[in-house]
Amino acid sequence: MENLLETKEESILTQDQIQNAVMIIQALHKRKDSFQILFPELSAEKQNALHFISEGKSYREAALLIKRNHTIITQWSKNDPKFKKALDEVKMEIQKSIRLKEMLSQAVNEMKTSTSQNNEDLRTQVI
Repeated sequence: MENLLETKEESILTQDQIQNAVMIIQALHKRKDSFQILFPELSAEKQNALHFISEGKSYREAALLIKRNHTIITQWSKNDPKFKKALDEVKMEIQKSIRLKEMLSQAVNEMKTSTSQNNEDLRTQVI
């Protein structure tokens, strides 16, 4: 039983971890506005496509938004090593953002559970 409690306690995120996750998410959102700085070697069209992909658009949706054929993103990633590298970076940032949001959600749920348990403990002590 003691091992289960230790494992549960280890999985609870601290306030510092939550604050760090929030700061990282905010930084990721600011970073979306700086594609020109991050990928100056790419055309504006390719930067726009990367921006739309970073916002969660599919390759097809991003291509349509830049008024190109739906296969253009795949073609660029196959034929332009700089674009492929930038696309890989964007996809990695998306995955990081997803993981951080999951961690933040878990932390909020754990805090609610912990607060509820503490309130229940206080009620029990008062009675």
